[in-house]
Amino acid sequence: MNRRPNVLYIMADQWHADCLGLVREQVRTPNLDRLAGEGARFTRAYCNNPVCAPSRATFITGQYPHTHGILGNDVRDLADRNEQTLGAVFRRTGYQTALIGKSHMVGAWDREGFEHVRYCDLCDCDRNDPLQNHYYRYLYDHGLASEYDLGTLKPEHPGSNVRAFVSQIPEEHSLETWTGDEALRFLHSRDERRPFFVHLSFQRPHEPYTVPCDSGLLYDPEAIELPDGWVDLFERRFAGKPEKMRQLAERVGGFPYVPEDEADLRRQLAFYYSLITRIDGQIGRVLDYLKQAGEYENTVIAFVADHGDFAGDHGLVNKNIGIYESIHRIPFLLKYPGGPAGRVMDGIVESVDLFPTLCELCDCAEPEGLDGRSLIHMIEDNAPGKSSTVCEWSVGLYESRVNAVRSDHYRLVYYGQGEGELYDHKHDPHELENRYDDPVYASVRLMLMERITDHITQYKTKSAKEISQKTSYGTRNTMTRLIHTGRRNWDEVKHLYT
Repeated sequence: MNRRPNVLYIMADQWHADCLGLVREQVRTPNLDRLAGEGARFTRAYCNNPVCAPSRATFITGQYPHTHGILGNDVRDLADRNEQTLGAVFRRTGYQTALIGKSHMVGAWDREGFEHVRYCDLCDCDRNDPLQNHYYRYLYDHGLASEYDLGTLKPEHPGSNVRAFVSQIPEEHSLETWTGDEALRFLHSRDERRPFFVHLSFQRPHEPYTVPCDSGLLYDPEAIELPDGWVDLFERRFAGKPEKMRQLAERVGGFPYVPEDEADLRRQLAFYYSLITRIDGQIGRVLDYLKQAGEYENTVIAFVADHGDFAGDHGLVNKNIGIYESIHRIPFLLKYPGGPAGRVMDGIVESVDLFPTLCELCDCAEPEGLDGRSLIHMIEDNAPGKSSTVCEWSVGLYESRVNAVRSDHYRLVYYGQGEGELYDHKHDPHELENRYDDPVYASVRLMLMERITDHITQYKTKSAKEISQKTSYGTRNTMTRLIHTGRRNWDEVKHLYT
Protein backbone atom coordinates (compact mmCIF):
# COMPACT_ATOMS: atom_id res chain seq x y z
CA MET A 1 0.00 0.00 0.00
CA ASN A 2 1.36 3.40 -0.96
CA ARG A 3 1.67 5.69 2.02
CA ARG A 4 0.90 9.35 1.91
CA PRO A 5 3.83 11.71 1.29
CA ASN A 6 5.33 13.77 4.08
CA VAL A 7 4.93 17.56 3.97
CA LEU A 8 7.61 20.15 4.73
CA TYR A 9 5.92 23.55 4.55
CA ILE A 10 8.61 26.22 4.87
CA MET A 11 7.75 29.85 5.42
CA ALA A 12 10.04 32.85 5.76
CA ASP A 13 8.93 36.23 7.04
CA GLN A 14 9.31 39.26 4.78
CA TRP A 15 11.35 37.70 1.96
CA HIS A 16 11.51 39.66 -1.30
CA ALA A 17 10.45 37.41 -4.18
CA ASP A 18 13.57 38.16 -6.22
CA CYS A 19 15.99 37.38 -3.39
CA LEU A 20 16.91 33.96 -4.73
CA GLY A 21 20.28 33.35 -6.31
CA LEU A 22 18.68 32.17 -9.54
CA VAL A 23 16.93 35.55 -9.87
CA ARG A 24 19.11 38.15 -8.11
CA GLU A 25 22.54 36.62 -8.66
CA GLN A 26 24.34 38.50 -5.92
CA VAL A 27 22.15 36.75 -3.28
CA ARG A 28 23.44 33.30 -2.33
CA THR A 29 20.66 30.73 -1.82
CA PRO A 30 22.12 27.46 -3.16
CA ASN A 31 19.68 25.18 -1.35
CA LEU A 32 16.56 26.99 -2.49
CA ASP A 33 17.99 27.27 -6.00
CA ARG A 34 18.38 23.48 -6.10
CA LEU A 35 14.87 23.03 -4.76
CA ALA A 36 13.52 25.26 -7.55
CA GLY A 37 15.43 23.16 -10.09
CA GLU A 38 13.83 19.98 -8.76
CA GLY A 39 10.27 21.33 -8.73
CA ALA A 40 8.20 24.32 -9.81
CA ARG A 41 8.80 28.02 -9.25
CA PHE A 42 5.95 30.51 -9.45
CA THR A 43 7.29 33.85 -10.63
CA ARG A 44 4.06 35.72 -9.95
CA ALA A 45 2.82 34.44 -6.61
CA TYR A 46 1.08 36.99 -4.41
CA CYS A 47 0.07 37.20 -0.77
CA ASN A 48 -3.48 38.29 0.03
CA ASN A 49 -2.45 40.58 2.88
CA PRO A 50 0.87 42.47 3.29
CA VAL A 51 1.40 41.95 7.06
CA CYS A 52 2.14 38.92 9.19
CA ALA A 53 -0.92 37.56 11.01
CA PRO A 54 -3.60 38.17 8.35
CA SER A 55 -1.35 36.74 5.65
CA ARG A 56 -0.51 33.67 7.71
CA ALA A 57 -4.19 33.15 8.46
CA THR A 58 -4.81 33.18 4.71
CA PHE A 59 -2.25 30.43 4.10
CA ILE A 60 -3.47 28.26 6.97
CA THR A 61 -7.19 28.59 6.13
CA GLY A 62 -7.06 28.73 2.34
CA GLN A 63 -9.42 31.69 2.63
CA TYR A 64 -9.18 35.36 1.77
CA PRO A 65 -8.93 37.77 4.73
CA HIS A 66 -12.50 38.91 4.18
CA THR A 67 -13.58 35.25 4.59
CA HIS A 68 -11.54 34.23 7.64
CA GLY A 69 -11.97 37.68 9.22
CA ILE A 70 -8.39 38.20 10.42
CA LEU A 71 -7.24 41.67 9.38
CA GLY A 72 -5.38 42.67 12.56
CA ASN A 73 -1.97 41.59 13.84
CA ASP A 74 -2.68 40.97 17.55
CA VAL A 75 -4.60 37.70 17.30
CA ARG A 76 -3.03 35.15 19.64
CA ASP A 77 -5.72 35.38 22.33
CA LEU A 78 -8.76 35.54 20.07
CA ALA A 79 -11.49 33.21 21.35
CA ASP A 80 -11.91 31.56 17.97
CA ARG A 81 -11.78 27.82 17.40
CA ASN A 82 -11.18 26.57 13.86
CA GLU A 83 -11.21 22.85 13.07
CA GLN A 84 -10.50 23.43 9.38
CA THR A 85 -7.02 24.93 9.39
CA LEU A 86 -4.29 23.30 7.34
CA GLY A 87 -2.65 21.73 10.41
CA ALA A 88 -5.95 20.47 11.81
CA VAL A 89 -7.00 18.84 8.53
CA PHE A 90 -3.67 17.03 8.17
CA ARG A 91 -3.67 16.02 11.83
CA ARG A 92 -7.10 14.40 11.48
CA THR A 93 -5.92 12.67 8.32
CA GLY A 94 -3.26 10.83 10.31
CA TYR A 95 -0.23 13.09 9.99
CA GLN A 96 2.09 13.88 12.88
CA THR A 97 1.98 17.66 12.81
CA ALA A 98 4.65 20.06 14.06
CA LEU A 99 5.03 23.83 14.09
CA ILE A 100 8.56 25.11 14.56
CA GLY A 101 9.42 28.82 14.57
CA LYS A 102 7.12 31.79 14.18
CA SER A 103 3.38 31.22 14.13
CA HIS A 104 1.87 34.69 14.77
CA MET A 105 -1.51 33.04 14.67
CA VAL A 106 -4.58 32.45 16.81
CA GLY A 107 -3.32 30.32 19.69
CA ALA A 108 -6.42 28.11 19.67
CA TRP A 109 -5.78 27.30 15.99
CA ASP A 110 -2.24 26.15 16.78
CA ARG A 111 -3.43 23.97 19.64
CA GLU A 112 -6.03 22.39 17.36
CA GLY A 113 -3.63 21.78 14.50
CA PHE A 114 -0.22 20.85 15.90
CA GLU A 115 0.90 18.07 18.22
CA HIS A 116 4.44 19.45 18.55
CA VAL A 117 5.11 23.19 18.87
CA ARG A 118 8.32 25.18 19.35
CA TYR A 119 7.78 28.95 19.21
CA CYS A 120 10.41 31.65 18.67
CA ASP A 121 8.46 34.94 18.44
CA LEU A 122 7.27 36.63 21.64
CA CYS A 123 3.91 37.27 19.97
CA ASP A 124 3.37 33.52 20.44
CA CYS A 125 3.37 33.30 24.24
CA ASP A 126 1.62 34.36 27.41
CA ARG A 127 1.74 38.14 27.75
CA ASN A 128 2.76 37.81 31.39
CA ASP A 129 5.41 35.12 30.95
CA PRO A 130 8.01 35.51 28.19
CA LEU A 131 9.77 32.37 29.45
CA GLN A 132 6.91 30.31 28.02
CA ASN A 133 8.34 31.15 24.61
CA HIS A 134 10.69 28.33 23.63
CA TYR A 135 13.45 30.39 22.01
CA TYR A 136 13.39 33.09 24.68
CA ARG A 137 13.60 30.36 27.34
CA TYR A 138 16.53 28.87 25.44
CA LEU A 139 18.32 32.24 25.54
CA TYR A 140 17.51 32.60 29.24
CA ASP A 141 18.94 29.15 30.00
CA HIS A 142 22.15 30.12 28.18
CA GLY A 143 22.47 33.48 29.95
CA LEU A 144 21.53 35.45 26.82
CA ALA A 145 18.01 36.68 27.61
CA SER A 146 19.12 40.31 27.87
CA GLU A 147 20.72 40.07 24.43
CA TYR A 148 17.41 39.14 22.77
CA ASP A 149 17.63 40.92 19.41
CA LEU A 150 14.11 40.63 18.01
CA GLY A 151 12.13 43.27 19.94
CA THR A 152 11.71 46.99 19.60
CA LEU A 153 15.09 48.34 20.52
CA LYS A 154 16.27 51.01 22.94
CA PRO A 155 16.98 54.47 21.48
CA GLU A 156 20.65 54.21 22.40
CA HIS A 157 20.98 50.78 20.76
CA PRO A 158 22.88 50.80 17.44
CA GLY A 159 19.87 49.09 15.88
CA SER A 160 17.32 51.65 17.04
CA ASN A 161 15.07 53.26 14.47
CA VAL A 162 15.07 49.92 12.60
CA ARG A 163 18.71 50.22 11.56
CA ALA A 164 20.58 46.95 10.96
CA PHE A 165 23.06 45.99 13.69
CA VAL A 166 25.43 43.31 14.95
CA SER A 167 23.71 41.11 17.53
CA GLN A 168 25.49 40.09 20.73
CA ILE A 169 24.15 36.56 20.27
CA PRO A 170 26.70 34.19 18.68
CA GLU A 171 25.74 32.14 15.65
CA GLU A 172 25.37 28.84 17.52
CA HIS A 173 22.58 30.45 19.60
CA SER A 174 21.08 32.60 16.84
CA LEU A 175 17.43 32.37 15.94
CA GLU A 176 18.24 30.82 12.58
CA THR A 177 20.45 28.08 14.05
CA TRP A 178 17.91 27.36 16.81
CA THR A 179 15.11 26.97 14.25
CA GLY A 180 17.16 24.51 12.19
CA ASP A 181 18.17 22.60 15.32
CA GLU A 182 14.57 22.29 16.50
CA ALA A 183 13.41 21.03 13.10
CA LEU A 184 16.10 18.36 13.08
CA ARG A 185 15.33 17.43 16.68
CA PHE A 186 11.71 16.77 15.75
CA LEU A 187 12.60 14.79 12.62
CA HIS A 188 15.05 12.62 14.57
CA SER A 189 12.46 11.75 17.22
CA ARG A 190 9.23 11.65 15.17
CA ASP A 191 6.79 8.75 15.03
CA GLU A 192 7.93 6.89 11.91
CA ARG A 193 4.65 4.99 11.71
CA ARG A 194 2.97 8.16 10.47
CA PRO A 195 3.80 10.66 7.75
CA PHE A 196 4.86 14.06 9.06
CA PHE A 197 3.53 17.54 8.38
CA VAL A 198 6.12 20.10 9.49
CA HIS A 199 5.44 23.82 9.29
CA LEU A 200 8.98 25.21 9.50
CA SER A 201 8.56 28.95 9.92
CA PHE A 202 11.60 31.26 10.02
CA GLN A 203 10.99 34.56 11.80
CA ARG A 204 13.34 36.45 9.55
CA PRO A 205 14.57 38.14 7.34
CA HIS A 206 11.89 40.32 9.00
CA GLU A 207 13.50 43.29 10.71
CA PRO A 208 15.47 43.98 12.78
CA TYR A 209 18.19 42.91 10.38
CA THR A 210 21.00 41.45 12.51
CA VAL A 211 24.07 39.27 12.12
CA PRO A 212 25.77 37.21 14.86
CA CYS A 213 28.61 38.83 16.77
CA ASP A 214 31.08 36.04 16.00
CA SER A 215 30.48 35.56 12.27
CA GLY A 216 29.19 38.91 11.07
CA LEU A 217 28.19 39.97 7.59
CA LEU A 218 28.33 37.50 4.71
CA TYR A 219 28.26 40.31 2.11
CA ASP A 220 30.43 43.36 1.51
CA PRO A 221 28.14 46.42 1.64
CA GLU A 222 30.26 48.28 -0.90
CA ALA A 223 29.77 45.45 -3.42
CA ILE A 224 25.97 45.39 -3.16
CA GLU A 225 24.25 46.25 -6.43
CA LEU A 226 21.14 48.35 -5.89
CA PRO A 227 17.93 47.37 -7.71
CA ASP A 228 16.86 49.73 -10.47
CA GLY A 229 13.89 51.04 -8.52
CA TRP A 230 16.07 52.65 -5.82
CA VAL A 231 15.91 55.92 -7.78
CA ASP A 232 12.30 56.44 -6.66
CA LEU A 233 13.57 57.88 -3.36
CA PHE A 234 17.04 59.14 -4.17
CA GLU A 235 16.34 60.84 -7.50
CA ARG A 236 12.58 61.25 -7.73
CA ARG A 237 11.67 61.85 -4.04
CA PHE A 238 8.52 59.77 -4.68
CA ALA A 239 7.18 62.26 -7.22
CA GLY A 240 3.57 61.56 -8.16
CA LYS A 241 2.94 59.26 -5.22
CA PRO A 242 0.46 59.87 -2.38
CA GLU A 243 1.27 62.43 0.32
CA LYS A 244 2.14 59.85 2.98
CA MET A 245 4.72 58.37 0.62
CA ARG A 246 6.23 61.77 -0.22
CA GLN A 247 6.55 62.56 3.48
CA LEU A 248 8.95 59.61 3.83
CA ALA A 249 11.47 61.35 1.62
CA GLU A 250 11.88 64.05 4.27
CA ARG A 251 13.13 61.80 7.06
CA VAL A 252 15.72 59.10 7.80
CA GLY A 253 15.04 55.87 9.67
CA GLY A 254 11.61 54.82 10.81
CA PHE A 255 9.45 52.06 9.47
CA PRO A 256 9.71 51.47 6.58
CA TYR A 257 13.37 52.34 6.87
CA VAL A 258 14.48 55.37 4.87
CA PRO A 259 18.28 55.16 4.37
CA GLU A 260 20.57 58.10 4.96
CA ASP A 261 22.24 57.66 1.58
CA GLU A 262 23.20 55.00 -0.97
CA ALA A 263 25.89 53.60 1.32
CA ASP A 264 23.37 53.14 4.12
CA LEU A 265 20.99 51.34 1.75
CA ARG A 266 23.79 49.00 0.67
CA ARG A 267 24.59 48.32 4.32
CA GLN A 268 20.96 47.45 5.09
CA LEU A 269 20.86 45.08 2.13
CA ALA A 270 24.12 43.43 3.18
CA PHE A 271 22.48 42.55 6.52
CA TYR A 272 19.23 41.47 4.83
CA TYR A 273 21.04 39.21 2.37
CA SER A 274 23.15 37.77 5.20
CA LEU A 275 19.96 36.70 7.00
CA ILE A 276 18.62 35.17 3.80
CA THR A 277 21.78 33.16 3.19
CA ARG A 278 21.81 31.91 6.80
CA ILE A 279 18.17 30.82 6.53
CA ASP A 280 18.97 29.06 3.26
CA GLY A 281 21.75 27.22 5.09
CA GLN A 282 19.36 26.00 7.78
CA ILE A 283 16.89 24.86 5.12
CA GLY A 284 19.76 22.98 3.53
CA ARG A 285 20.47 21.16 6.81
CA VAL A 286 16.86 19.94 6.94
CA LEU A 287 16.81 18.89 3.27
CA ASP A 288 20.12 17.03 3.70
CA TYR A 289 18.71 15.13 6.66
CA LEU A 290 15.64 14.09 4.66
CA LYS A 291 17.91 12.77 1.93
CA GLN A 292 20.04 10.83 4.42
CA ALA A 293 16.92 9.40 6.05
CA GLY A 294 15.50 8.28 2.70
CA GLU A 295 12.46 10.58 3.02
CA TYR A 296 13.32 13.32 0.55
CA GLU A 297 11.73 11.74 -2.51
CA ASN A 298 8.53 11.05 -0.58
CA THR A 299 8.17 14.58 0.79
CA VAL A 300 6.14 17.48 -0.59
CA ILE A 301 8.24 20.60 -0.03
CA ALA A 302 6.80 24.10 -0.31
CA PHE A 303 8.71 27.33 0.28
CA VAL A 304 6.84 30.63 0.59
CA ALA A 305 6.98 33.96 2.40
CA ASP A 306 4.11 35.56 4.25
CA HIS A 307 4.80 38.83 2.39
CA GLY A 308 7.68 40.69 0.81
CA ASP A 309 10.12 43.46 1.75
CA PHE A 310 11.12 46.56 -0.19
CA ALA A 311 14.71 45.21 -0.18
CA GLY A 312 15.97 48.34 -1.94
CA ASP A 313 13.01 48.82 -4.27
CA HIS A 314 11.84 52.45 -4.17
CA GLY A 315 15.03 53.12 -2.14
CA LEU A 316 13.51 51.57 1.01
CA VAL A 317 13.78 48.47 3.19
CA ASN A 318 11.20 46.75 5.44
CA LYS A 319 7.50 47.33 4.69
CA ASN A 320 4.44 49.13 6.15
CA ILE A 321 3.48 51.62 3.48
CA GLY A 322 1.59 51.03 0.25
CA ILE A 323 0.99 47.68 -1.43
CA TYR A 324 3.77 47.66 -3.98
CA GLU A 325 4.98 44.72 -6.05
CA SER A 326 7.95 44.18 -3.73
CA ILE A 327 5.60 43.76 -0.74
CA HIS A 328 2.71 41.97 -2.48
CA ARG A 329 4.70 39.43 -4.53
CA ILE A 330 6.29 36.47 -2.71
CA PRO A 331 8.63 33.58 -3.50
CA PHE A 332 6.81 30.28 -4.02
CA LEU A 333 8.59 26.99 -4.72
CA LEU A 334 6.92 23.57 -4.80
CA LYS A 335 8.48 20.12 -5.19
CA TYR A 336 6.45 16.95 -4.89
CA PRO A 337 6.87 13.22 -5.58
CA GLY A 338 6.49 12.53 -9.29
CA GLY A 339 6.23 16.20 -10.14
CA PRO A 340 8.07 17.92 -13.01
CA ALA A 341 11.50 19.43 -12.39
CA GLY A 342 12.65 22.90 -13.33
CA ARG A 343 9.17 24.12 -14.21
CA VAL A 344 8.77 27.93 -14.21
CA MET A 345 5.18 29.12 -13.97
CA ASP A 346 4.48 32.75 -14.90
CA GLY A 347 0.73 32.88 -14.20
CA ILE A 348 -0.79 34.65 -11.20
CA VAL A 349 -1.28 32.48 -8.10
CA GLU A 350 -2.17 33.40 -4.52
CA SER A 351 -1.64 32.46 -0.87
CA VAL A 352 -5.07 30.80 -0.77
CA ASP A 353 -3.94 28.27 -3.38
CA LEU A 354 -1.39 26.46 -1.21
CA PHE A 355 -3.99 24.74 1.05
CA PRO A 356 -5.94 22.96 -1.73
CA THR A 357 -2.69 22.11 -3.51
CA LEU A 358 -1.32 20.26 -0.47
CA CYS A 359 -4.65 18.52 0.00
CA GLU A 360 -4.60 17.20 -3.57
CA LEU A 361 -1.00 16.02 -3.33
CA CYS A 362 -1.59 14.19 -0.05
CA ASP A 363 -5.09 12.81 -0.74
CA CYS A 364 -6.60 14.86 2.09
CA ALA A 365 -10.23 15.85 1.77
CA GLU A 366 -10.58 19.60 1.28
CA PRO A 367 -12.81 21.28 3.86
CA GLU A 368 -15.70 23.31 2.56
CA GLY A 369 -15.29 27.04 2.14
CA LEU A 370 -11.78 27.28 0.63
CA ASP A 371 -11.25 30.29 -1.63
CA GLY A 372 -8.15 28.90 -3.36
CA ARG A 373 -7.69 26.28 -6.05
CA SER A 374 -5.10 23.55 -6.45
CA LEU A 375 -2.08 24.41 -8.60
CA ILE A 376 -1.33 20.86 -9.78
CA HIS A 377 -3.31 21.22 -13.01
CA MET A 378 -1.49 24.47 -13.71
CA ILE A 379 1.90 22.85 -13.14
CA GLU A 380 1.38 19.61 -15.03
CA ASP A 381 -0.73 20.91 -17.92
CA ASN A 382 0.73 24.41 -18.24
CA ALA A 383 -2.71 25.83 -17.47
CA PRO A 384 -2.99 29.63 -17.16
CA GLY A 385 -2.95 31.43 -13.85
CA LYS A 386 -5.63 33.74 -12.50
CA SER A 387 -6.66 36.95 -14.22
CA SER A 388 -5.88 39.02 -11.10
CA THR A 389 -5.31 38.92 -7.35
CA VAL A 390 -6.46 41.26 -4.58
CA CYS A 391 -4.52 42.25 -1.46
CA GLU A 392 -6.47 43.50 1.60
CA TRP A 393 -4.98 45.60 4.41
CA SER A 394 -6.32 47.34 7.51
CA VAL A 395 -3.13 47.82 9.54
CA GLY A 396 -0.48 50.48 9.07
CA LEU A 397 -0.27 54.19 8.38
CA TYR A 398 -3.79 54.58 7.02
CA GLU A 399 -7.08 55.48 8.68
CA SER A 400 -9.15 53.34 6.32
CA ARG A 401 -8.59 49.96 4.74
CA VAL A 402 -6.25 49.80 1.78
CA ASN A 403 -6.84 47.41 -1.10
CA ALA A 404 -4.81 46.55 -4.17
CA VAL A 405 -5.49 44.54 -7.28
CA ARG A 406 -2.76 43.12 -9.52
CA SER A 407 -3.69 41.96 -13.01
CA ASP A 408 -1.40 40.70 -15.76
CA HIS A 409 -0.35 44.21 -16.71
CA TYR A 410 -1.50 46.63 -14.02
CA ARG A 411 -1.49 47.37 -10.30
CA LEU A 412 -4.13 49.55 -8.66
CA VAL A 413 -3.88 50.54 -4.98
CA TYR A 414 -6.86 52.35 -3.49
CA TYR A 415 -6.54 54.21 -0.18
CA GLY A 416 -10.04 55.65 -0.01
CA GLN A 417 -11.15 59.27 -0.27
CA GLY A 418 -10.25 59.31 -3.96
CA GLU A 419 -6.53 58.63 -3.39
CA GLY A 420 -4.70 55.82 -5.13
CA GLU A 421 -1.87 54.54 -7.29
CA LEU A 422 -2.02 52.91 -10.72
CA TYR A 423 1.00 51.38 -12.46
CA ASP A 424 1.38 50.00 -15.96
CA HIS A 425 3.79 47.09 -15.57
CA LYS A 426 4.29 46.67 -19.30
CA HIS A 427 6.02 50.04 -19.43
CA ASP A 428 6.89 50.68 -15.76
CA PRO A 429 7.96 47.48 -13.98
CA HIS A 430 9.50 49.41 -11.06
CA GLU A 431 6.25 51.28 -10.29
CA LEU A 432 7.69 54.77 -10.63
CA GLU A 433 5.02 56.59 -12.68
CA ASN A 434 1.66 56.82 -10.91
CA ARG A 435 -1.11 56.87 -13.55
CA TYR A 436 -4.04 57.03 -11.12
CA ASP A 437 -5.16 60.50 -12.28
CA ASP A 438 -4.03 60.07 -15.89
CA PRO A 439 -7.12 60.30 -18.17
CA VAL A 440 -5.48 57.91 -20.63
CA TYR A 441 -5.83 55.18 -17.99
CA ALA A 442 -9.37 56.08 -16.85
CA SER A 443 -10.95 52.92 -18.30
CA VAL A 444 -8.25 50.71 -16.75
CA ARG A 445 -8.76 52.38 -13.39
CA LEU A 446 -12.53 51.83 -13.55
CA MET A 447 -12.14 48.15 -14.48
CA LEU A 448 -9.73 47.49 -11.61
CA MET A 449 -11.81 49.47 -9.10
CA GLU A 450 -14.77 47.24 -9.96
CA ARG A 451 -12.66 44.18 -9.18
CA ILE A 452 -11.66 45.63 -5.80
CA THR A 453 -15.26 46.59 -5.01
CA ASP A 454 -16.56 43.12 -5.87
CA HIS A 455 -13.93 41.67 -3.57
CA ILE A 456 -14.25 43.89 -0.50
CA THR A 457 -18.03 43.85 -0.34
CA GLN A 458 -17.61 40.35 1.12
CA TYR A 459 -15.63 41.53 4.17
CA LYS A 460 -16.22 39.90 7.55
CA THR A 461 -13.92 40.92 10.40
CA LYS A 462 -12.83 39.16 13.59
CA SER A 463 -9.65 41.19 14.02
CA ALA A 464 -8.87 44.55 12.44
CA LYS A 465 -6.63 47.53 13.12
CA GLU A 466 -8.93 48.96 15.81
CA ILE A 467 -9.31 45.60 17.60
CA SER A 468 -5.57 44.93 17.54
CA GLN A 469 -4.80 48.40 18.89
CA LYS A 470 -7.21 47.86 21.79
CA THR A 471 -5.66 44.47 22.57
CA SER A 472 -2.14 45.87 22.39
CA TYR A 473 -2.99 48.80 24.69
CA GLY A 474 -4.57 46.50 27.26
CA THR A 475 -1.42 44.36 27.47
CA ARG A 476 1.17 47.15 27.15
CA ASN A 477 2.60 46.66 30.67
CA THR A 478 2.89 42.89 30.63
CA MET A 479 6.36 41.35 30.81
CA THR A 480 6.29 39.92 27.31
CA ARG A 481 5.03 43.13 25.77
CA LEU A 482 7.63 45.23 27.58
CA ILE A 483 10.40 43.06 26.13
CA HIS A 484 8.88 42.64 22.70
CA THR A 485 7.76 46.18 21.90
CA GLY A 486 8.39 48.25 25.05
CA ARG A 487 12.14 48.77 24.70
CA ARG A 488 13.02 46.80 27.83
CA ASN A 489 15.37 43.86 28.30
CA TRP A 490 15.27 40.94 30.71
CA ASP A 491 17.41 42.60 33.38
CA GLU A 492 14.96 45.51 33.56
CA VAL A 493 11.79 43.44 33.91
CA LYS A 494 12.88 40.23 35.65
CA HIS A 495 11.73 41.61 39.03
CA LEU A 496 8.18 41.29 37.67
CA TYR A 497 8.56 37.56 37.13
CA THR A 498 6.80 35.34 39.68
